Amino acid sequence: MQHIFYAEGFGIRMRPVRMDDAAFIVWLRHLDHAKGKLGDSAADVAGQETWLKTYFDREGDCYFIAETPGGIPVGTHGIYDKSETSAEWGRFIMRPEVPAALPTSIISFDLAFGPLGLKEVRATSVASNCTLHSYIRKLGFHQTRVETAGRIIGGNPVDMLHFILMPEDWFKCRERILPLARLAEAQVLDWEQQQFRNRNLHSGGSQ
Repeated sequence: MQHIFYAEGFGIRMRPVRMDDAAFIVWLRHLDHAKGKLGDSAADVAGQETWLKTYFDREGDCYFIAETPGGIPVGTHGIYDKSETSAEWGRFIMRPEVPAALPTSIISFDLAFGPLGLKEVRATSVASNCTLHSYIRKLGFHQTRVETAGRIIGGNPVDMLHFILMPEDWFKCRERILPLARLAEAQVLDWEQQQFRNRNLHSGGSQ
């Protein structure tokens, strides 16, 4: 869906996905830390562009790129399968070398329970993704059930865990994690400046 939602905070800006993000998405989804923990991904840029074309025509699906204030992409996430005031949260993949996960999560859920008008956010994850399970529980998610062989990934059935986040749980947890988000913001901005310095060096420019 070609949505118009933007959000910014804690060193991260979220914007709608564009067709020219296809190469970044393919690269990100094929990183070692993401393999086997997501649904099947497009094998190449052309395949991702085909998927994005169908996405742009699909209702109830907001796909975001998370980037630094200077426009360096650091991850993706989505709020989709929206039904009245409930929606799924997923496609949450971050570059491992930059601490953008917590800032992205805060502005995502503030958007979900604010401008998007949601009353609950659902999440599903492969049973083996223990790192993500621990992370989202700290954000207020509660596990609701286990779905045996709930998805086929790489040709193999995998169990899926289902979670739910309610607004009252989110805002309670939000206050607790704000100091960590401010620390992450400083680290994200430092990382961004280092990327710009590296680009200048490689291009022969000067600071």
